[in-house]
Amino acid sequence: MGVEIHDGIMVRISRCFGHPPERLFAAFTEPDLAARWMWAGLGSQPYAEIDLRVGGRYRIAITADPDDDSWPGDERAMRGVYLEIEPNRRLVYTLHWDADVGYNRPCLDSIDEAVTVDFRETETGCLLVFNHVGLPGDAKSAEAHAQGVQASFDVLTAVLDEQA
Repeated sequence: MGVEIHDGIMVRISRCFGHPPERLFAAFTEPDLAARWMWAGLGSQPYAEIDLRVGGRYRIAITADPDDDSWPGDERAMRGVYLEIEPNRRLVYTLHWDADVGYNRPCLDSIDEAVTVDFRETETGCLLVFNHVGLPGDAKSAEAHAQGVQASFDVLTAVLDEQA
């Protein structure tokens, strides 16, 4: 368990949750749940649109806090397309940022990133293995993504715990 960064282009995070795979899968795929944790509690008015089918699209957005000037604009969103769906076992999707995250500015060549999430049942809940690939190849971006995902997982834990 923990965080691994590979060649600056991939982040792998393994984390145990005290909830079954069904709850974790729902947190990634049900709009109300996804909106509550995916931006790690940043901003306000979170919302998600999810068309959960292979080829279906998702979009998860927040309204930026007025005092947060780390990214320009009022809205920050991530969106993508589902590539593989195995309920309660695996989820694969692309990830595109509708916000300037530093390496996706219009003048730069950037491709969508991809995320694979494996949900593995354990005696006490679920081992979640999260792989995020397609980062720009510098250690700074990968490290920032790892920190952001871990913060999101902290919020996810709180959301699931309050519903238990």
